[in-house]
Amino acid sequence: MKKINYIFLFAVGLVVIFSAQELCAIEYARARYDAAIRYIKNKQPDFALMEFRSVIRDFPKSPLARKSVFAIAEYYYDNKMYYDAIKDFTGYVKSYPDSKANVFAKAYLLKIIEEIAGPTLEEKNMFEDIKKEFFSTPLFLLFKEYKEASYKSPSRNRFKIRYYIDNIEVYRNGQLFLTLKP
Repeated sequence: MKKINYIFLFAVGLVVIFSAQELCAIEYARARYDAAIRYIKNKQPDFALMEFRSVIRDFPKSPLARKSVFAIAEYYYDNKMYYDAIKDFTGYVKSYPDSKANVFAKAYLLKIIEEIAGPTLEEKNMFEDIKKEFFSTPLFLLFKEYKEASYKSPSRNRFKIRYYIDNIEVYRNGQLFLTLKP
């Protein structure tokens, strides 16, 4: 009987130790992410980029890693590093299909392809595929002119998307960012 008690206590001890390690890891990820947000607020995006990268590298399964991927892709877009932005936004869309920010990542992809001078055939096909996805879900409006969704990115950008019957408008920080027609 004593032997069973010792084994049970040993097992409980291991569980406590491993859960404490996991909690420390989560707190460390939160600290890195919060540091990145502080850098964004202080208008130091390069330092924020490094912090976001450390979150992704050290805690790839964390929900903060998902937000960090989006923030890094936005950084690339804002600095006109379009091919890096395409790579990261495409990876985001594929890795996190159920994310609230997914539709805004697709909007970024469409905007980038519009801004690129002489997009390749593959980029044009991607543009058409994403555009079809926007209009593939039937829109049901009841007593409203449009359906709206919003998102605030880690880079402090506020997004709003409005689905009208005949078009879709995406706003970034209150300004029209992208308009799509079928």
